[in-house]
Amino acid sequence: MFNTSLSRRALLGTLAAGSAATLLGCGSSPSGQTPAPAPTSSELVGKTDLAIYAWTNGPTIDNNFKKRVALFNKEFTGKYTAKINFLPYDQYWQKIQLQYAAQKPFDIYYWDVQAYAHYKKNLIFNEQPVIDTTPMVDPAKYPTNLYDPWRFDGKNLFCVPENIQSLALFYNKTHFDEAGLDYPDDTWTWDKMIETAPKLQKTSGNKVTRWGMDIGALGIWWGIQSLAWSAGTAFSDKALEPTAFQMTDPKVIESMRFVQDMMWDKHVAPRPDERAGVAQNNGGFASGAYSMVADGTWSISSFQQMKDEWAMTSLPLYQGQRVAPYFLGGWVIPQKSAALSAAQTFATWSATTFQSQMAKDHDWIPLENAARSSKDMLSGMPEGFEEAMKVLPEARIGDIYTTNMQQIFNEVFGVNFEQLLNNKLTPEAAAQKMQDAATKLLK
Repeated sequence: MFNTSLSRRALLGTLAAGSAATLLGCGSSPSGQTPAPAPTSSELVGKTDLAIYAWTNGPTIDNNFKKRVALFNKEFTGKYTAKINFLPYDQYWQKIQLQYAAQKPFDIYYWDVQAYAHYKKNLIFNEQPVIDTTPMVDPAKYPTNLYDPWRFDGKNLFCVPENIQSLALFYNKTHFDEAGLDYPDDTWTWDKMIETAPKLQKTSGNKVTRWGMDIGALGIWWGIQSLAWSAGTAFSDKALEPTAFQMTDPKVIESMRFVQDMMWDKHVAPRPDERAGVAQNNGGFASGAYSMVADGTWSISSFQQMKDEWAMTSLPLYQGQRVAPYFLGGWVIPQKSAALSAAQTFATWSATTFQSQMAKDHDWIPLENAARSSKDMLSGMPEGFEEAMKVLPEARIGDIYTTNMQQIFNEVFGVNFEQLLNNKLTPEAAAQKMQDAATKLLK
């Protein structure tokens, strides 16, 4: 797949997921799950030493996680003691599944789509009673409507959300200044971006030394999906438990062709072999190898080290519309957590009290409205950040939730989108292959 950065979103699809059902066992129906006791209860449930698990996101974010845990320990001195553990992404999910199989799940772990299968196996708590004791349910303080995809039973949250991410257009201001061009803004279309890219490109002989643009997140299914949304369709009929895929919708096919043409017909963006060479030799957008790229807001921290001046704005318009994806980050607490009270306290503390510090640290984007728009959050963030965040009210969840969606990512979407982007399949052929294979696996 076209991984745009070493991050949670770009790493989707790398996990071999065939063994999930076997490792997780049978379990009972998730309906009627046991409500979790509120963390404010005087009764302590479980041990006070909390083992937190997350996958590694690189030095900057990992260190911020460590600082967060240290702050939690300081605030709850004498009550709880937490330690965070990091694993590589693929090992992380394998280890979680093995721990469940051994009836010794982690105390608390960081969410990604694989955890939906844990919900389906009735392995995780209904956290709504806990969340109801916090300001997180106040729509004036939190974007509560964006929780809906995590209300797996239609009513209750089974994970504790704490941060939100989306996609944006990042651009190198230094390159635009050198070329005497106006900066991108929220009026830009993808066609405008394609038109501008050659004016920023540099060559040495027959070799391109700097590309005007890179397809970035459009090289991954949930990036291309944003174009389909803007065109008025989607890859599936709904995000939670879809009943049908819609890959052969002419508008979906056209969005695939649009991305493929950027590299092959128009060739304003590097092709896969050229892209791999750029990444190997000079590191992509952060090194100045691309002038523009659509990428996740989680890349902001890694871009902060750039030598050139840079900024961001909303994703470009496609067919007159802009629908960006959003992704929630948060915490999963197993029903058999050995440190239940400590885990729930850490999760809700991260989503409430810690939000202002999260804004200062700039590691994730806070869920709390006031923290996300605070001076601390905006200070030190790239120009255009606030503008890019305005898409959130109309954004759509960037994931699809089925028990075996990870298998579909790996065996269907990943393989066929790679063939599409390498110009080895036409958009029509890729769409048909994905439609047929994904439909067979849908359950």
